[in-house]
Amino acid sequence: MRHLWPVADRIERASRTKQSTSFHPSPDCFNKTYIPLLTNQSEFLHLCGGAGSGKSRFTAQKEIALSYTRHQRRTLIVRKVFNTLKDSCYAELKSVIYEWGLGDDFEILKTPLSITNKKSQVEFLFRGFDDQEKIKSVVGVDRVWYEETTESTSKDELDQLRLRLRGYDQVQITLTYNPINIFHYLNTEYHEKQDSRHFVHRSTYRDNEKLLQLDPTYGPYIESTKETNPAYYKVYGLGEWGQNTEGLVYPEYKQSDEMPLAQFYGLDFGHNDPTALVECAVVDALPKKEFFVKELLYRTHLDSNDLIAEMKALKVSDRLPIICDSARPEMIDALKKAGFNARRCNKYAGSVLDGINRVKTFTIRPVTGSKNLFRELQNYSWLEKDGRYRDDEPKDAVNHSMDAMRYASETQNARRILAA
Repeated sequence: MRHLWPVADRIERASRTKQSTSFHPSPDCFNKTYIPLLTNQSEFLHLCGGAGSGKSRFTAQKEIALSYTRHQRRTLIVRKVFNTLKDSCYAELKSVIYEWGLGDDFEILKTPLSITNKKSQVEFLFRGFDDQEKIKSVVGVDRVWYEETTESTSKDELDQLRLRLRGYDQVQITLTYNPINIFHYLNTEYHEKQDSRHFVHRSTYRDNEKLLQLDPTYGPYIESTKETNPAYYKVYGLGEWGQNTEGLVYPEYKQSDEMPLAQFYGLDFGHNDPTALVECAVVDALPKKEFFVKELLYRTHLDSNDLIAEMKALKVSDRLPIICDSARPEMIDALKKAGFNARRCNKYAGSVLDGINRVKTFTIRPVTGSKNLFRELQNYSWLEKDGRYRDDEPKDAVNHSMDAMRYASETQNARRILAA
């Protein structure tokens, strides 16, 4: 999550000259919980916590600050899928650079994706595990940041990263993630076994004083999920390991690292809640066809003009059908006028359950990098009554991507007449 904190006036720059590479950000620039980690030298540093806790922001801050203390080294920035880096780690690092008034010190390139501290010649390289050969070829690295580490499916990936760190006395791999699955190897191999090489720091949104100052509504929103979705609140509110599949609407799915060519889209409108747009494709397979879903957009406070601009920037096809939330006919009309093939979904008594059952006829294949889609899959659950989960009505909470996916699945209903 990116946030611009108004702290540029608090940066200590007195010791910097054109010839010096020294840079000393004030402690006021950081959330207090992270300040001790500025000097942490553990081989593996885990920043594990709930939503909005400032994990990624702090990591970007620390890496920018440390780029002034090293010379002619490389920092490797990694995610499971390369194309998710530009709007996450790359954007976060850029935000810190400009917020701290350091733009003249850095060369920032989009093609290829890279950032270089011109004073120290420390280079930030961006790689994805969807092309492991490019990771294996990297040399001269003494620091690594693996963002959204729970996207990783094998500890072999951490071993591969550690192999990149050679020839230096002091190295560190920083891992940033939400504790979404208690059975993930990060928990079973490192948290539970308390490996001495791994230092684990936990945080929640309450530790992010700067976010709460900027957006006082964020805390109440997280707290509102305590009653409506306890499983979600456990992970994203309390920062505790989650993933109890009991009561989940979609307890089984199979993650995919690749997205086939898009065939159709689903769109759930929001405003205070996120607007969610997914692209989808159905592929023949046994024993069931596979339903691929990729998150394209998940953002609040979008009006029709904002949404159209976002969709054009994402190169959403104007030919493929976009099955939309029928509750907002004015938004559908605006999309049509903009040239998109927007169609309203069918809503009727029982349509939600019918849609869920239709999606379940497929093997669900969420695509790596779809952060909010995965979060919803892992929390979208049936209503509970008298200590038992009902299987005829889901909770109406944290379901924006789920609704978009369900709308999209209507394209697979042979009896559906796509409404104009």
